[in-house]
Amino acid sequence: MAYGQAPVALKTKLGYAIGDLGLNLHWQAMTLFLAYFQTDVQGVPPVWVGVGFLVAAIADGLANPLMGVWADRTSTRLGRYRPFILWGGAPLGAVMAACFTAPGFGQGGLIAYAILSHMAWRGVYTIVSIPYASLSARITQDAEERSSLTGYRMTCAFIGGITVSFLLPALAARIDRMATGGHGGAYGGLGYSISGLVVGTLSVALFWLCASVVKEEPYPALTPASHATLDSDVVGFLRTLGRSGPLMRLLVSIGFIQVAGALQFRNLVYFFKYDVGDMDLAAYAMPAFSAASAVSVPFWVWLSRRTSKKVSWQMGTGLAALSSLAFLMAPSDRPALAVAAIAALFVGCTVHAVGFWAMLPDLVDYNEWRFGRRDEAKIFGVASLAQKVALGLAGALLGWLLSAIGFVPNATQSAETLSGLRLLMSLLPCGLFVATLALMAGYPLDGALHRRIVEELDARAAGGAPPTAPLPANNPVAGSPAQSGSGPGGSGLGRPGVEHQARGGAVG
Repeated sequence: MAYGQAPVALKTKLGYAIGDLGLNLHWQAMTLFLAYFQTDVQGVPPVWVGVGFLVAAIADGLANPLMGVWADRTSTRLGRYRPFILWGGAPLGAVMAACFTAPGFGQGGLIAYAILSHMAWRGVYTIVSIPYASLSARITQDAEERSSLTGYRMTCAFIGGITVSFLLPALAARIDRMATGGHGGAYGGLGYSISGLVVGTLSVALFWLCASVVKEEPYPALTPASHATLDSDVVGFLRTLGRSGPLMRLLVSIGFIQVAGALQFRNLVYFFKYDVGDMDLAAYAMPAFSAASAVSVPFWVWLSRRTSKKVSWQMGTGLAALSSLAFLMAPSDRPALAVAAIAALFVGCTVHAVGFWAMLPDLVDYNEWRFGRRDEAKIFGVASLAQKVALGLAGALLGWLLSAIGFVPNATQSAETLSGLRLLMSLLPCGLFVATLALMAGYPLDGALHRRIVEELDARAAGGAPPTAPLPANNPVAGSPAQSGSGPGGSGLGRPGVEHQARGGAVG
């Protein structure tokens, strides 16, 4: 059986998925609660919260490809990626607790603390998350097994989201009540600080379990990145990046999705507190939203295997766009309709988590076949860069727009402010979902093409000639332009990798 084509053991799938449960304890805490904590507990002005999200995301995004280069060039007895998962967990847990601490500084010091602690959280998160994501390309090369692996991973990710969306605020409130003798209210952020430490410690155990269970298989690539000098490795990768049409479509699309999602999900706490007027409902509704996402994962995995990853992506994106409009049109005096629309939105957006992480390993194979070099962690690093820069822009945009609509933390909001909040969560995200639908309409990879790519890579690794059977005539990657290597996304069917070698890249 060819490399990477054997079925993946259930133990391996579960062990790998548990790692994303740990990561999502951090990511969902950052997405759902950090902006709220900084404005309403720490007392940071919303504009500065937005600036902090932008600065932290840009710094983190720039670090992602560098982390990819570091991971791709690492070689230890534990493998290339597992050491980062094993040893990065404890610092990540500690910095999470620091982010949810409210020190007794003046406003200037408080703003600096909020920004710097946020940057530290994102930086350590990158050290763990990029190697973790890259590890999936080493577990299997089979496209259907990758969809299954991603399904397990996303199910655990949403379990992590459910856990943190309930545990963090509920535990924080209980600790604050104990500290204030049952009178409630924030006790200098003590509840969130201890809750952050508890959740961070739980994530450390999950990372250790993941690194212990999953074994990293060596990939017989013709051109491993570690065989090139550092500068030629980086330059060679950058030369291929812009010419990989399918990869660029996916990266721009996920950027749009991240901006849309940030405008919607980061506003949820504000929506429940100021529009619905019931924070107790938020403590139950937000875990329920994550549960709806988790329940929908098997459906999206089934649909992607039954049709294609592209078809499932488009269907989920369409559902998200329609749900955004439904949320806008829900009457203010009937919050149950708005909550139902949000639940449908979560289900639709689940396909982006499932599809994105299942498509990226396929694109690692595509780029190796197309350009003659295998850049696992660097591709995942650039993908994370696209996500995080988009999230940073969305965070800055959110802070500025909240100020523009007249939002004042811990005060009764005007009718105009509440209407503006709904618009932030609906119209702009809907437009971004529609743009994503148009962009991904031209995504060319399907199951038939990927199987052909894997066959050719196996033949090249074995030292044989690539198969010469033509691709289906209706495949948009096939055709004479690809034969000449012209244009982004061309396939170069005759001799994959020759174009890159002729341009003097870091191959061979």
